[in-house]
Amino acid sequence: MKTFRIIRNIFAIPIAAMTLSYVGMCVYWVFTGCRYGVNTCSVVFVKLLPWMLIVSAVCVMIVNVRSVRRIKGFRAALDGCRENNADDASVAELDRRLDKLGGDDEYKKLLKASAMLSCSAYEQCCAELDSIDFTALTPSEEEEYFNMLIYCLLMQGERERAVETYLLCGHYFKRALARSGTQHIRHTVAMIYYAVGEYDKAERLLIEARMVNDKELRCDCDLYLALCFLRTGRLDAAKNAVISAASGVSTKRQQEELEHLKKAVYAAAHR
Repeated sequence: MKTFRIIRNIFAIPIAAMTLSYVGMCVYWVFTGCRYGVNTCSVVFVKLLPWMLIVSAVCVMIVNVRSVRRIKGFRAALDGCRENNADDASVAELDRRLDKLGGDDEYKKLLKASAMLSCSAYEQCCAELDSIDFTALTPSEEEEYFNMLIYCLLMQGERERAVETYLLCGHYFKRALARSGTQHIRHTVAMIYYAVGEYDKAERLLIEARMVNDKELRCDCDLYLALCFLRTGRLDAAKNAVISAASGVSTKRQQEELEHLKKAVYAAAHR
């Protein structure tokens, strides 16, 4: 998915400064009757450049401060959605914050779908994904689109449809897995492998996916690793995975899944 490219604005400073200096030079040349040559105009350009750099830097700083405030507002609205289980009021506030962020409509829909996913509002996430014009997405957004769709299907218990969708759009996942920094996609593909009984492949991807400074994702990986270990009869490894998951629980969904796993591990240990 796109990120808020505040750093990109910094590179606009010299470009904007040079453009403004050039415009200033042209204005000077016109208002002096166009009687000065290249040398004089070059001097004017050079003298204007430091001032235009300052003006450009101030403008970019103002834009960045406003962007940071809008991002903080969106994150606060997202936290509110999570706390209130994505009720109508919290979703309305999230929509208001999304409008302030700017950007194209399809990107905002994708961002809202991601927000609904993080709130475990899977039906709402799917509804947002259905409303997106897929042809308007960038390659990375296409990958995120299918990643969220398959994750939602699996979480709603639609295993067959999730597997069918994965088989149809596997090239998007193959492309993503070839890059680093795609831990969330690795986790989703691991869920697919687990669903079809290929636990060794699922385990490998989960180990890769949990190597990230994302407490929630690491917990999700540990939960699925515990399931893989249980399926393959490694009870001690499953217990360790459950302990690891317990230290990173951060959502109600994870807590519920952890409790189910604890019961499953206890049952397996007393057979």
